Amino acid sequence: MMKSVSRQLAATLVLAAAAALTTSMAQEAPANQAPAASPIPPKAYTMPTKGIPKHIQEAVQSPNRSERLKEQDGWNRPAEILALSGVRKGARVIEFGPYDLYYTEMLLEAIGEKGELYLYEVPDVDEQVGERNREFAAKHKNVKYFGADYNTLEFPKQVDLVFNNLYFHEMLLRGVQLEAFHSKLFKAMKPGAIYLAIDHTAVLGTETNHTGTLHRVDPSIMRAHIGAGGFQLVEDSRLLENHSDDRSWPAFEPGKRVQTDRTVYKFRKPVVY
Repeated sequence: MMKSVSRQLAATLVLAAAAALTTSMAQEAPANQAPAASPIPPKAYTMPTKGIPKHIQEAVQSPNRSERLKEQDGWNRPAEILALSGVRKGARVIEFGPYDLYYTEMLLEAIGEKGELYLYEVPDVDEQVGERNREFAAKHKNVKYFGADYNTLEFPKQVDLVFNNLYFHEMLLRGVQLEAFHSKLFKAMKPGAIYLAIDHTAVLGTETNHTGTLHRVDPSIMRAHIGAGGFQLVEDSRLLENHSDDRSWPAFEPGKRVQTDRTVYKFRKPVVY
């Protein structure tokens, strides 16, 4: 049933994404600029005293984290998000769109020296951040960084966690063949492994109509495509809900980045499938 839904959506998405990409590249160039071009106002963050495993507490509080990136914590609630993902010591983790390494730094701390972290960036963004991210990977023997076409990626085997933060809509815009992509990803993951997907929320019912111009996506599109890959939705979290966002402005609008209403979906590869 979900496969059929995915095929029906695919035709619409190809046309919508193609048109949106032209508009996006012409009007939304700031989306891929360095963080300094679109400053994020700091917001105080208090980590919950309950429900956060010790290794995640230590990852969020790590002195190795960038002080500049820590200023985003109040908007992103990283301890709660990482706890939701279930990241553990020794895990093999994939992160799509590491960009400024915000979650990368914490994921690396959370998995420890025995874990493995694989980072995948799209080519045009890699041109801007690849040198810095490769330098980061070179400093850590358990981190591997790739700038590549997402349609040609080969994943490691026995993956425990996939972390996709604000990149589902970017895959749509770049014409990633999502059915094949998620099928390949599904096969690379362990039974019971988690796929955490976060993205800027569009007005419900608009599907991909504003993905190019606003860098947002209708949650139904995320559910349909990821579900079609065989993943089961196990939690629709409200951790990054923002009722003050009317979803009408670009997600990368200067001074308002990370203040969007965001969809947080936790999917799982079934243990038996």
